[in-house]
Amino acid sequence: MHRAELARHLQTSRATITNTVTSLLEQGMVEPAGTDGTLELSEGKAPLKEKLVLARRAGIIGAVIHQDDSTIVGIGELDGRVIATRYMECSPDSRGRERVDTAVVALHELLDELPAPPPRLHGLHVAPNTLMNRHTGEVLGGGASSKWHGVNLRREYEEALGTAVVLENIARHSAYAQYRALTGPAPRNVLHVSLSFGIALGQVLDGRIISGAHGGAGELGHVSIDGNGPICPCSNRGCLVRYASAEEILGECRIVTGTDLTLDEAIDLALGGDDRVVSIFSRAGAAVGMALNAACNLLDPDLILIGGRLARAGDIIIDPLRDALFRSALPLFGHGLRIEQAAQLTDQDLVGASLRAMRLDLDLAAAVLAAHEPAAVTVA
Repeated sequence: MHRAELARHLQTSRATITNTVTSLLEQGMVEPAGTDGTLELSEGKAPLKEKLVLARRAGIIGAVIHQDDSTIVGIGELDGRVIATRYMECSPDSRGRERVDTAVVALHELLDELPAPPPRLHGLHVAPNTLMNRHTGEVLGGGASSKWHGVNLRREYEEALGTAVVLENIARHSAYAQYRALTGPAPRNVLHVSLSFGIALGQVLDGRIISGAHGGAGELGHVSIDGNGPICPCSNRGCLVRYASAEEILGECRIVTGTDLTLDEAIDLALGGDDRVVSIFSRAGAAVGMALNAACNLLDPDLILIGGRLARAGDIIIDPLRDALFRSALPLFGHGLRIEQAAQLTDQDLVGASLRAMRLDLDLAAAVLAAHEPAAVTVA
């Protein structure tokens, strides 16, 4: 931003900002927006309109993404550009504390690879695969989150890295990453459904993640679609996960084939046209469509993206999902609604989304100024 924007943002005088920015320029904390080190000034433009960006010396930000069978860490510039990432496979049965320790070590290694002196880490975005209070860091997912029992994600990362931590559930992080990967005009309201061993929904409305009061929004898997259905581990009956989770689908596929299939092998059979397996995926897709009807009535999306490990089955699961949803959707919600398979994203895409999402929660410009400005400047 330019100096006039910064003065308005921090609610201080232009003279104070000019003095502060001059000091930061001398310290190498900010730099001109031009890539060649020159100011991008049009003829006659006032100095207050000079566009400046935070330099790497002013600090960096980081990300940790805990997926079911892997952890991705990364660091980036304060404007959200990715500097480096690292992917680490892990067992789905790995305990939360072990995963945190591994991520912290990897982050330190990435930081150590930067030229000395190391820049300050101003914030960390953490997206775990568990239900938690995103404000306190407390894990509250019951049996489904048992691997994270006793781990307070906010406290663990703050103490290990000495920086501010922003928490976001992996499902909502995935929704934001998918939203950022879209091309063309951005939809106003995007839902991303992650179909895997759990079923979760993330919502991005007007470019912002909708997390709920405590960070619990989007538990689509525990929407009941049959009040007389089988009991769910959450103690309710007929939850969607009992009809359409990867675990349920895989169990049925093993029964009809008489073999100990993996999930990928079951998907391959469906894609290869095995009618027994195709029918299982089709029933699961229809069940998801039923649950999404309620979500559409409540949230009114204009785009639904289907992701997660089951999405590799493509139209075999998405076509029956779409049919079931549109059969019951009200005209207002069904008109113009698109349902598509989610994009395949790279580690850099996922880390980049974390860095950008953190910028929605943390005022990084104020944090840098608070750390480096002269004592006379008060940050509002």
